[in-house]
Amino acid sequence: MRRVLVSGASGGLGIEISRSLLNDGFFVIMLCNKNKSKLDSLTRKFSNQTKVVEVDFLNDVDYDTLKEEIGAVDSVINCVGISSSQISWKINKEQWDKVFDLNLNTPFRLAQLFIPEMRKNKFGRIVFFSSIVAQKGVVGTSAYSASKSALLGLTRTMASELATSGVTVNCISPGYMDKGMISEVSDQFLSDILESIPAKTLGNSENITHSVSFLLNEKADYITGQVINVNGGMS
Repeated sequence: MRRVLVSGASGGLGIEISRSLLNDGFFVIMLCNKNKSKLDSLTRKFSNQTKVVEVDFLNDVDYDTLKEEIGAVDSVINCVGISSSQISWKINKEQWDKVFDLNLNTPFRLAQLFIPEMRKNKFGRIVFFSSIVAQKGVVGTSAYSASKSALLGLTRTMASELATSGVTVNCISPGYMDKGMISEVSDQFLSDILESIPAKTLGNSENITHSVSFLLNEKADYITGQVINVNGGMS
């Protein structure tokens, strides 16, 4: 049974991705900081396929200890992240660093932890999550868009480094989805968003879960260094 690590598992998309992977027969290690209770239904239904690890990545984390608690994994799905809505000339250093720590540094460190054993096993899947915001440029998202843009370069570089090792590295770049950070925007902003989407609708969780399942498939071994845009035609 393949073992998959999902960070940010208690978030909107994290829960849906975890549920999809469990239904596909994977063993899923779910990392969460808060809202652990949101995962209770999954751990009850899939008691032999799940493990929940609580960790706060905004505090000092002993990654070696965390790795021991997680155990071996074949794939790392990085859903952990935080939004930010401050204009570029007003955002302070503390907020900027917080966004980069959670959106860029944490996904990188988690992937880095398991690369040695993936290379040894000649198999591994690493999936990062960027955003349409990183590609379009949205007012008031300087830290968020910069951190998500950095993941695009990281994806392509790590994919090149690992291309001969049986390890693929890809990035999913969602547009505006019906779960997750969209819940934080105002009604007027949501209306403006819908008007800007060629498909005139928000994406749903299945659009993302199918993309994740596709990238984890063993037959997807020649797909690496790619950015999979799931955005209803926005880019």
